[in-house]
Amino acid sequence: MDAERLIIPGIVKNGVAVPQSDTPLPEGVRVEILVRPANLTAELRSELEQWEAASDEAWAMIDRWEAEAG
Repeated sequence: MDAERLIIPGIVKNGVAVPQSDTPLPEGVRVEILVRPANLTAELRSELEQWEAASDEAWAMIDRWEAEAG
């Protein structure tokens, strides 16, 4: 497979990303999954924003701990 970036559309079925293309993917190839924000429901977008905020708070807490320990 070429080293160039290839975009293959897909959908999620039963929690698994399923390619919607005839392009063969070799076994073991690494892929990245990008979820387009426009396709998210308001409920899911809100949940993701809450997870992001929690992550920011956790990193800030870790930074404080490291500063106190150092």
